[in-house]
Amino acid sequence: MANKKISQLTAKGSALAATDLVEISELAGGGTYVTKSVTGANIKSGLQATLVSGTNIKTINSTTLLGSGDIVLGSGVHVLTKPVSGRSYSVRTSITQGTFTFPLGVNSILLYPFIPANTLTISAIEGFVTSPGVGALLKLLVYSDVNGIPTSRLIESTSLVASTAGIKSHPVSFTFTAGTTYWLGTFIGTANINMYAIPTEQQTPIASNGFTQAYGQVVVSSTFPTAPPTLSGITLSAALSIPVINLISA
Repeated sequence: MANKKISQLTAKGSALAATDLVEISELAGGGTYVTKSVTGANIKSGLQATLVSGTNIKTINSTTLLGSGDIVLGSGVHVLTKPVSGRSYSVRTSITQGTFTFPLGVNSILLYPFIPANTLTISAIEGFVTSPGVGALLKLLVYSDVNGIPTSRLIESTSLVASTAGIKSHPVSFTFTAGTTYWLGTFIGTANINMYAIPTEQQTPIASNGFTQAYGQVVVSSTFPTAPPTLSGITLSAALSIPVINLISA
């Protein structure tokens, strides 16, 4: 065979097989080399196996280690155990139970931080009206967080009838990522209502309010029924309790 450059050789056109032979030059000492061959099996035995997330490389909080970018290892104060399908989760930090209600003004959005320690995928979001209002409507909301401020709307329920007491549920598929801050809340329109709520001792403080109290939520004035895609005009609030928003695990 006439001398040819490697670039002039016919391409194999398929992956290296175990029985293929590859020419090498083995150092024989004294600056001389001996031409030999190795099999495809020899070469493949020294290669690292293809990495498969969850198979031969671990994940962190269900996030794969493969790929570019940064994985933020956040902690959380809610959903401290691995979520179980069908169970409900909220911002409660205590098992203490009580009949707490909170009067919500019309055309107002009330939000508070939700920071899950475990990733949670939900099938529904729910609230409970204890004292309905004539013709009352409400919406359940979830917003993203940017630098400690609720910012972009992630979930907006349909207008739920709050003129009767009971559970108000909105089916939705959404995943809350562990260690990420979200803002849960309610949007009240047309009439005041009361809802089951969480007392101050079970809330996550946002900021201090003097020396005797802390802010546990934020309030935004907005005309019902469309929640703003991006929030502005946020005011810190130190209300005594916050409505319970339950997240139903898928």
